[in-house]
Amino acid sequence: MPVPATERGVMSRSRLDRVLAKYRAALSRADLSDDARRAYASRVSGFLDWLAAADVDGDPLIDAHARDFAVRDYRAHLKTVKRAKPNTINAALTALDHFYIHHLGLGRPVARREHQPTTAPEALDSDEQRRFLRAVQRHPSARDRAVALVLLYAGLRADELAQLDVEDVPISTRRGKVIVRAGKGRDGGTYREVQLHRAARDALRTWLDERPDWPAAGDSAALWLNRRGGRLSVRSVNSIVREIAAAAGLVHDAGPDAGKARVHPHTLRHTFGTQLLRNGVDVVTVADLMGHAKLDSTRVYTRSSAADRARAIDTALVIDE
Repeated sequence: MPVPATERGVMSRSRLDRVLAKYRAALSRADLSDDARRAYASRVSGFLDWLAAADVDGDPLIDAHARDFAVRDYRAHLKTVKRAKPNTINAALTALDHFYIHHLGLGRPVARREHQPTTAPEALDSDEQRRFLRAVQRHPSARDRAVALVLLYAGLRADELAQLDVEDVPISTRRGKVIVRAGKGRDGGTYREVQLHRAARDALRTWLDERPDWPAAGDSAALWLNRRGGRLSVRSVNSIVREIAAAAGLVHDAGPDAGKARVHPHTLRHTFGTQLLRNGVDVVTVADLMGHAKLDSTRVYTRSSAADRARAIDTALVIDE
């Protein structure tokens, strides 16, 4: 039987833990990418942790009005206490939509989204790219160097890269391409082929020469192997990029993440798209290369970034010194 709603009070920790465990089990069967499953589980876990300590009005797990009150209060908590950015808050609300609609069956919470400034996705500027590339060159692992350069020069998503097989990267001395068979989207995304930049092609060739010496190389079709002979995971791809970024000094300067890498695989994908558009490649071609189903997804790269605006203020205004 459902737990009756209380007028006000703190939710039972043991009950919330059971709810989270059941949601994680449901996510494992959901038609979502692995990244989406992990993200939803983490964000819903954060909400339930907050519920465990919050003085809530009613029972937000069984009552629609209490649901809306709790989600709005959690949004305010993220904004004022956690100092979360608008995109972080909206991502949490999206996860809660899934939790309430598909798991609890209570429908979508009525909670306003945060306004997000129209800015370009975070990409590396030219100086940061040089620092990253030099850290790649110094990195001792041929596999990791190839991973970083294919992400940067082909604009792949981390999960697309992890799913590549050896046959998906036909290369010769002067030519090469990467074939993305499984992209973003419920239907597996759009098949696409991306010609490989010379730097990525050379790094891949070095890795392919070394790959046969890795465990189980002859038994696996996977392009990227881990030390146990299995396919490299998306989490490992993220770790590789963060390690190289940290070596390049591309880290957060302040806040709770101070000293941690501020570059991830999607930063490299953003850099790929931004560089192409700013160097005159038409938006349709860039959309094809990035596997975007809608041109609006590509046009965001034409917007100004925070670095662009800071540079404009620093260089375009007259001073008297």
